[in-house]
Amino acid sequence: MGMDELLDLAEKFRSWDLLKPRDKDFFESSCYEDVQQDINAIQSHQEITKTMMNMTRIHPFLTGMAHLEKVLTTVRFQHTAKVMAYVWGPVRFLLKTTNPTERAFDNVLDIYQQLGYKLPLLYQYMRLFTGLPESEGCLVYIYQDVLTFHRLAYKLFSLREKLWQRLSRVTWKALSPDLDQGYEPMRVESGLDVTQDWDGAKMEFNRYRNDMNGRRDKFEEEERNRKEDQKRSVMTWISASKKTQSLHKKFQDTRICRNTGRWLFRRYSEVTDWMKEEQPSESAIWLHGSKGFASLLIDELKELCTEKKKYAIPRESKTYYFYCQEEDPEHRTYLGILKGILHQMVDADEDLLPLCVEKAASSGGTNLAEAETAQNIIEAFFEYNSRQYIIIDGLDECDAFEMRQVATFFIGQVTKSDNEIKQGRLRILFMSRPMPELDKDKFMPEDDACVELKSTDNADDIRAYVKNRIPDFSVPRATSSGFNLSEGDREQIESIICRRSEDMFLYAHLAIEYLLQQPTKEKLLEKIKDGMLPKELSQIYEKLLGAVKTELLQLAEGETHWQMAKLLLSWLVCAKRPLKWHEMQSILSYDPVNQRIDFDNKMLRQKVKKYLGSLVHILDGDHIRIIHSTARRYIIQNEHINEQAVQCELATLCLRYLSLSCFSKGYDEDERRDKAKLGWFSFQDYACSQWHSHIGTMITACRDLFYNRHHRQEYEGKFGFALQCFIDTHRANITTEPHPELEQTPSELARFSGLSFYENLCFLWNHIYTHQKGTYDVRNTVGIAQLDEALRDNRIALEENFTPSSEAWLNDTIQDYYGPNLFKCKRTLCKFFYLGYNKKKDRDIHDSRHDRPYSCPVNCNLAPIGFSSKKDKDRHVRTYHPDQSEGPSVFEALSRRIDSSRFTCKICDKSFTRKINLKGHERSHFGERPHVRKDDQPESPINSFTYIHYKQTDASPNAPIYLDCTQKQIVRLSLLESCLPEFRGWIQQIWTFQYGIKLLIVYVTFFKNTTGQLCC
Repeated sequence: MGMDELLDLAEKFRSWDLLKPRDKDFFESSCYEDVQQDINAIQSHQEITKTMMNMTRIHPFLTGMAHLEKVLTTVRFQHTAKVMAYVWGPVRFLLKTTNPTERAFDNVLDIYQQLGYKLPLLYQYMRLFTGLPESEGCLVYIYQDVLTFHRLAYKLFSLREKLWQRLSRVTWKALSPDLDQGYEPMRVESGLDVTQDWDGAKMEFNRYRNDMNGRRDKFEEEERNRKEDQKRSVMTWISASKKTQSLHKKFQDTRICRNTGRWLFRRYSEVTDWMKEEQPSESAIWLHGSKGFASLLIDELKELCTEKKKYAIPRESKTYYFYCQEEDPEHRTYLGILKGILHQMVDADEDLLPLCVEKAASSGGTNLAEAETAQNIIEAFFEYNSRQYIIIDGLDECDAFEMRQVATFFIGQVTKSDNEIKQGRLRILFMSRPMPELDKDKFMPEDDACVELKSTDNADDIRAYVKNRIPDFSVPRATSSGFNLSEGDREQIESIICRRSEDMFLYAHLAIEYLLQQPTKEKLLEKIKDGMLPKELSQIYEKLLGAVKTELLQLAEGETHWQMAKLLLSWLVCAKRPLKWHEMQSILSYDPVNQRIDFDNKMLRQKVKKYLGSLVHILDGDHIRIIHSTARRYIIQNEHINEQAVQCELATLCLRYLSLSCFSKGYDEDERRDKAKLGWFSFQDYACSQWHSHIGTMITACRDLFYNRHHRQEYEGKFGFALQCFIDTHRANITTEPHPELEQTPSELARFSGLSFYENLCFLWNHIYTHQKGTYDVRNTVGIAQLDEALRDNRIALEENFTPSSEAWLNDTIQDYYGPNLFKCKRTLCKFFYLGYNKKKDRDIHDSRHDRPYSCPVNCNLAPIGFSSKKDKDRHVRTYHPDQSEGPSVFEALSRRIDSSRFTCKICDKSFTRKINLKGHERSHFGERPHVRKDDQPESPINSFTYIHYKQTDASPNAPIYLDCTQKQIVRLSLLESCLPEFRGWIQQIWTFQYGIKLLIVYVTFFKNTTGQLCC
């Protein structure tokens, strides 16, 4: 390790991409004398403004660096000035930048003081550096550590002032491990023993170098592990949907043609300008028309900031995205979108990780549950990064209220960034169908920023897609040549699909999937004849489901497989929330006739794709989704699935399941534990939270089912029996007092008056209605006291006796029956009621947040767990639910009374509002110091203030009395001290309290009159 490494380190600092050109020039022109002049200027200003701080703290560091410069000059290092410029320049920058902010300035001085105390006075070891070349490594290590600190500090304080003030505390705290590591080599170097035994010294330096390298490697590994742990913790706290990456991969896979969608860049300059221009005319644009191009834009942006595209956009550019999904609660809310964006931000940039860690720690919960907290962190990322792109696809799949919140926040942030920072620094792109409601209310970008895509734009893409899928018909099946099509057959397939698709990629995809499911070439060719291939999406969904039926019926026991497929699909489209695979397995394993659950024998051992084929997507985390949001509407209207029948069956299933003996009072605990192991409680999360919703749907939407002569007998008997069992099991907890609003039977309920179970239905509906009209806390329960108790006991048995990896039966595990998260929230309206946690501690922390006393009056996705204060709740209601707000007070606010300063000093006429402050002030006139700082940490509040006071204004009570680096003032004070030693304490006290100039004149005048000499 030689002196040339110093120059390499300086060059790396100089070429650092975060170093701004103006700061680079400033650093290169800096020297030690410039630092001294800056310090003098700062102290003079502090003296005038009476804000003096103990700047002597920086003196040891400056001395140590001056020694380093002197050593480099003495050994005739040619690049001394250039190397040291990156020491003196950053010092000047940090002092000037932080000087206006007392806390930041104090922190910088503290760090320099700590660095300075560890720096050896290198020039004292000059003989060592001239006699032993290996010792130059010490200089390199010291210089490297100083530059490391300056790099970290510059990265923070080169930000906009408002941002670094916001980040400085948490960032400074996070830098502590790096700075502590920086002190270590200095501490070792300052303890080196210089002797004339050069051989021994060489061995010592080799040992020292190896030791330092080992320390650095160990530290770097520990730091990596620490930051990875922090990042994982923050990601868990954000708790964003885990399906975003899967969705992006799915959309990427559908772009099997290399040039798919590239017409977007050729035909619409607004999009190209938004991506590439340094300052685009519009930083927020809205594409409406066909959806599905988000993955193309995302991939293009990521490629544009690479060397392959010659850095068409800055290489540090960040791209974040989100896919809205109508069928997925995590992908259709404002909070869900914020969490999805924030998750990607933290994953892509760890610089603001300390801020996220602090927000997570101060949130009081294990998950991010408030939109305002997410907004706050996202705003910091927006201000921190130099170029960011946000793409939100399918915004129209969210409810109107959620859409407005998304548009308001992101458009507001773009406007703020354009006006306050730089045009084009933050860019947002929405993709959706036309949304007149948002357009009319001026929530979305207007005029040139609104780009309407034409229905014919993607015709070439569809043709290219179909052409690339044609070879799938030749993939070996029962025969080696697939369908063995001629060139004419292929062209005919391509032509008819492209003609029928119009502008719908989805149609082309589904049509190909439908044709691929044909059993023979003859059937395939029949389908492609004019009029045979479905023209509408509804028809093609119908045909796809029919093809699934045909394929399953050809298997052994085909009818059984087909009935299974219908069950699975009907549950997916009719369930009140997305079902996970293990929940669907629990329904299959439940035998309502014998009232038992048998996972081992009844659960499906094949993947769901076998039964539902191309109609579903399998996502990570046990999630199953229908192929497209349009599919649900078409599937429930087709001839194979009767929606009313499925809704009635789900309501019946919930009632029968909740009538199991394990939900009754006095159930044996040993038997409960055995049942838990066998999966009996796998369906309880859904049944306990949704049973009343299914009863409500059955009343409002299933009346015709019971008056249909083909179905009445079957469903009336099943539902009536389930209703009777449920009431018999839980009668003691069902409300008998009629609700005032139900004195007259609702018309929807009266339509069931001719059925055998009518009285029981009225009896139970009265209870459900009363429960749903209760307070938020009441609605957040199962609604039946005994069911709440049983749910709690069942969960305790599961939590205390098993882990996900525990054996359930033979090779099946508890995770197979219950999923990976066993610790769940007890509030039925919370999504963690069914999602849960994998650790008890996380669940308990989450539960504690539900105990907040103030809840949103609306069932709101933005505040699912309430507020800790009424002020926070009122602010939330005013912002997000103005119609629910009580409005501003009609009374005029009282002005705050300002007390006059009643206590006046008799010596200098300074006045105070409190007597204790006057008393402390008067002591300063006479040098009384009752609160002297001890070496250990002060205990009393007054001692604590004394400690802070000495830290900022004097290194210690006995330190030399100079507060400026100018020799002139040092001489003056030293002369006065030598002439009148008994006034030393007085002079210190005068300078300590910030009106020293006036009183110093008084004391000097007094001294002159007393001795007849003028000392200053």
